[in-house]
Amino acid sequence: MIKRKYILYSLILISLFCFVGCAQLPRVGTSDSSELVWPPPPEVPRIKWLHQWSSKYDFSGGPSQLMNVLLGPEKVEKMLRPNGVVADSTGNVYVADSAFGKIFIFDIEKQALRTIGKDNLARPVGLAIDNKRGIIFASDSKIDRVYGLDKNSGRVLMTIGTPGEFKNPAGMAYDEDRERLYVCDARNHMVKVFDKDGKPLFSIGKKGTGNGEFNVPAYVALDKQGRVYVVDSFNGRVQVFDPDGNFIRKFGRLGDQSGQFSRPHGIGVDSENHVYVVDAAFNNFQIFSEEGKLLLWVGRAGRKPGEFYLPTGMYIDKQDRIYVTDTFNYRVQVFQYLKESK
Repeated sequence: MIKRKYILYSLILISLFCFVGCAQLPRVGTSDSSELVWPPPPEVPRIKWLHQWSSKYDFSGGPSQLMNVLLGPEKVEKMLRPNGVVADSTGNVYVADSAFGKIFIFDIEKQALRTIGKDNLARPVGLAIDNKRGIIFASDSKIDRVYGLDKNSGRVLMTIGTPGEFKNPAGMAYDEDRERLYVCDARNHMVKVFDKDGKPLFSIGKKGTGNGEFNVPAYVALDKQGRVYVVDSFNGRVQVFDPDGNFIRKFGRLGDQSGQFSRPHGIGVDSENHVYVVDAAFNNFQIFSEEGKLLLWVGRAGRKPGEFYLPTGMYIDKQDRIYVTDTFNYRVQVFQYLKESK
């Protein structure tokens, strides 16, 4: 009799699991974003919100209320302090989580969330990617090292820099054409450049306020010509260099007005050489022309799609998708640059 009751109870549970398996919450990315564009109508839109990533439920939807009643709330791994972000050539999104000490990977191909680096990283900040070799470069501001990791297994393939070389390494960018890695060595006030195997090539800058000098360079990005764009954070500006580190121009200054910077962080450049700069104090990103003229800003303080709470990192892929780490909202938001029709 007891055995029959056990079997009956098991069948009921199985039926409930089958039922609730079909009662999933909608994916975060399925939100209607048709009206989330900048500038708003009636002007021609240039930026569109696409979706956001934060946990495994962004692929499958969350558990039903009935599942929570039966099994209790599930402890879901979710980003805590997302910082640097990159995407590979297949669209997988890699996010450095400075609190958890690992890299979250939103694997679009497998529709799953996985992590790497937890055995090697302490406080990862910046990320860069070599798509040809499948290497993720990660800077660690706690142990002052830069690593090259296998993007699938997380195995350390190379350690870049000699002991004591870096002081708070931060943002990075990898030039696949020239096979060079650019690293913001923030507290040494310079950008260091390495070849694909991690051997030093040259450095850019020193501490100061003049052209080609820095006060805590934070993030770096490249355009399709290989020019180097550096967020000179405490000087409140962006400086631009050729691939070999020769100064070209600068724009911006500290302030609280549009077109100025308060706490500039992540930077990216789209296919038409518009320059995007994240500002953590403004809770937005501003878009500039190649010469540094303000064109548009996107976002405000808040928790809804298109709003931010201390954004930090940025990456723009070859399809002009814009990835922004929305740090205290524990997510990455993805936007699309809409090119002008020819």
